Formats: sequence, C-alpha cells, structure tokens
Amino acid sequence: MKNSVTICMLIALAVAWAVSGAALPAGAVTTWKLPWLADAAFSPDGHHLAVATTYAVVLYETAGWEETERLPFPDTNVFSLTFSPDGTLLAAGAISEVRVWEIATGEVVTSVRGSFGMVSSVRFGSGETLVIGAGDGSLRLWDLAADKAIWVKFPHTVPVRGIVFSPDGTLMASGGIDQAILWDTATWEILNTLPGKAWDVVFTPDGYFLVVGWGKLVRLWDTAVALLYREMWGHESCVVAVAASPDGTLLASGSLDETARLWDPEAGTCVVVLPGHGGVVAVVGFSPDGSLLVTASDNGTVFVWDLPVLLAASQR
Repeated sequence: MKNSVTICMLIALAVAWAVSGAALPAGAVTTWKLPWLADAAFSPDGHHLAVATTYAVVLYETAGWEETERLPFPDTNVFSLTFSPDGTLLAAGAISEVRVWEIATGEVVTSVRGSFGMVSSVRFGSGETLVIGAGDGSLRLWDLAADKAIWVKFPHTVPVRGIVFSPDGTLMASGGIDQAILWDTATWEILNTLPGKAWDVVFTPDGYFLVVGWGKLVRLWDTAVALLYREMWGHESCVVAVAASPDGTLLASGSLDETARLWDPEAGTCVVVLPGHGGVVAVVGFSPDGSLLVTASDNGTVFVWDLPVLLAASQR
C-alpha cells in the first residue's frame, strides 16, 4: 500500500495548475470554467461532451471544443445526465424532475416528475426504459413509452450517487454512501450487497469487477462472488468519482482532495496524479475510443486530457 502512495507522489505532475493565465499542463487539450457543474459524459460516438451545470446541459463538440447546444432546465441546477446507448437521446436529472431530449432537434421528448427530491443519478436501461436514482434513496425503472413507473424500490437510505449497467446488461449496480448493490436485470432482484460507502460505481469493460469509490480508496469487487479483490491507496480524502478506460487498462478517480488520478488496475498502482482543479473532482470519464480523459470539479473547472501525451509526460 505504501508503495502505491510513493509511486503516486514520485510521478505527480509537478505543480498544481492555476486556471487563470497559466499555460496548459502537459497532456491537457483544453480547459474551461463554468459557474458550477455536477456531471459530464462523452456521447457514444465521441463527438460531444455533455456537462450538467446551472439551468442547463451544455454540449461541446470534441473536434474544436466549442459549445454547440444548450438544453435548458430553468430555475434549477442539473445534477446528473446520461446518453442513450445509440446517442440519439440525452436524459438529465434536477430537483424532482428528469427531462429527456432528442439530440438532433433539441426538443424535450418526455419529462418525469415526482416528489423524490434531487435526481442524483440516471441511466438508460434496455428497451425504452430509464433508471432514476434519487435523493430519497429510491430507484425507479421508468417506461418511457408508457410514461409510467414499472417499479419503485427504496434500497438505499441515502441519495443514490451512482447507477451503472454491466457491459452485457445482465447486471446493474447502484451506489450510495450506505452500500453498493448488485442487481439481476432479468428479475430486478438484489444479488449481493457490498458493504461500505460507494460514492461512485463503474464496471470494468469485461464485467468481472465493479470499481467503487470507498473512503480514500478505489476498490475492485469481484462481481461473480461479491468478494473484495483489490484496494488502491493514494487519495488523501474520499474518492467520489470513478471511471474505467474502454480497454480496461486504466482506471480514473476523482476526490475531495481536489486531485484526479489514473491507476493501473492490474498492478494496483497509481500512474498519474492530476492536481490543479481547485475544487472537488466530481467527474472523471474516458472518451469511447480511449484517447481522451475528462476531469471536472464542482467549482466548474473542466480539463480534457490527451491520454497518450499525458501518460508519456508522466514517465519523463
């Protein structure tokens, strides 16, 4: 464990980057500042990055990083977002409401309202369904075509911070700071509960492991037997965001300690530390082709990194 921390310290990028006026750090493609943000995601084709911010979801074109569209959510912050698997729809959650837009037209195709509080996580399921995780600890499987709930469950005692489907769609994981839960998507029964805080959850691309932000650690759980496989140490405060690269060779994490980190999951070691965000790193995510990494802070600072350049810079 100490070796992992030492490696992180040795290869950390030299000095925290200040947003105002300084040159971009090695490996950074671009950076910009919003008033605030809570979530971000690349579109399935990699052509856009969507950011959940105040009163809107903003779409940026990855070819030139220009803002191309602003999907309004009047009078409220947007806390969560997700693209449909085919990239034609985008869903976003705010306070007691989820809106689904058609990307091509920018039109709202449906809106889900309720007294469930903050919509802290949202994901498209199979068919025309949407899974909504809310601040009251509830999960809803919503039938978009029928515009009604298929079921409502209360598996968490705290806000649902993460929802993710396994690559083959047979499993879903939900996470809150009470626990992580593995679900069978055929029956929607709970398969296993994974104890401890789950600030964020993501499956590895092969589906073998669930990556969980737990305290200061990044944990890997074996999904077949629900046993803890590996813990990775290095962050100085809670890990609140996790992501896996498309080829499974890297994991990313964001923390309350205001850094993002890249990890080698096979070796269990940190390979890059990214300081300079100036706030909680609430979002980490890889582009679909694995060439880019986005890291973003709740203070509105967004960085986009060229992964090959970033990794090469960290080894100098």
